[in-house]
Amino acid sequence: MSATPTPNLIDTHEAVVIFGGGIAGATLAKSLVRDFSVMLVDPRDFIEVPMAATRVIVDPDLAGPATIAFAEALVGVRHVQGRLAEWTPEGGRVELADGAQVVISGNVTVLATGSRHANPLMRSSSGSMEERRALYRRYNVRIMEAEQILIVGGGPIGVEIAGEISEAWPEKSITLIERGERLLKGSSEELAREATRILEARGVTLITGENLTSQPSTDPFAEGGTVTTDKGRVIDYALLIWATGGQPETAFMRKHYAALLDEAGRLRVDPQLRVKGLTNVFAVGDINDVAENKMAVHILGQAKTAETNIRAILTGRGALAVYKAKTGNPMMLLALGRHTGVSHLPILGVVKAGWLNRMIKTRDMLVPRFRKAFGL
Repeated sequence: MSATPTPNLIDTHEAVVIFGGGIAGATLAKSLVRDFSVMLVDPRDFIEVPMAATRVIVDPDLAGPATIAFAEALVGVRHVQGRLAEWTPEGGRVELADGAQVVISGNVTVLATGSRHANPLMRSSSGSMEERRALYRRYNVRIMEAEQILIVGGGPIGVEIAGEISEAWPEKSITLIERGERLLKGSSEELAREATRILEARGVTLITGENLTSQPSTDPFAEGGTVTTDKGRVIDYALLIWATGGQPETAFMRKHYAALLDEAGRLRVDPQLRVKGLTNVFAVGDINDVAENKMAVHILGQAKTAETNIRAILTGRGALAVYKAKTGNPMMLLALGRHTGVSHLPILGVVKAGWLNRMIKTRDMLVPRFRKAFGL
């Protein structure tokens, strides 16, 4: 039996190494490469607009503009296609696509590996842009063929999926189950009531306060079946869509730095978003323990603070900025189809006006604005 190859130390010469090419990592790479050398490590060759995932499953044509090659979006950034397998005292041990292993480090490091989801449709973890687009096309056919659809999870993803499918195919039987006492627990009760009203008016069956007694397959293409809840309810389905919350992708810390993780598996960070106990290592987005909803707008705010602090460290000029967590902020933008949405916005509160929600998100799922941010 052959021995496991010893990882090589990759010759980086980069001022900044970013692990993770989601919205936080890619935004930082785009901003910092104007003035510094930047390497991005990610097992994919593309970035996708995360807000568009719930629309793309009913409109796979949107996958074209909603997925962008790193080479196109991040000109000047050196991309290494690989997975961060372990964080070591020497840097990140990365498993490359060809099976080789390397250790990568920079003057400043950013950990932005995001979340892993039970449903790979919501967040891609590896592969090519073309494979991702093909997956959405295949899944769209799967949805069209299914007459009874069960959605598990009543957070923003599950609610948006119910809204998208019920608008596109009003004849389908759709059930959404949430183990909590109401939908959208991360936002206001008023927002949840309005989303509930819209979905119920379309005939969507909403079940709260119940949990499944078994764990059906998380394969998005699995055959249909029957589930039972802890209150004895029996639900038949032709297609089950997992929309439960993501888990922070921090397994790479467990061997050497498990003490830096909280009970939820998130990295403990200081007010400047540096990992506690590690010099010049930042953690942004889903994987840190900042007490706020892990929404795109908040993550972009974290990226901005991290950028300010990375520039201060690399140039030796300026004090480090403190990130002000949006703890308890009920802000949320929900698309319930192309023509309908509901939002909770600062100052305005809950916004029910269809025209305003279309302008904010539902018409295009923020794809044009996302592309513009990357110069496209």
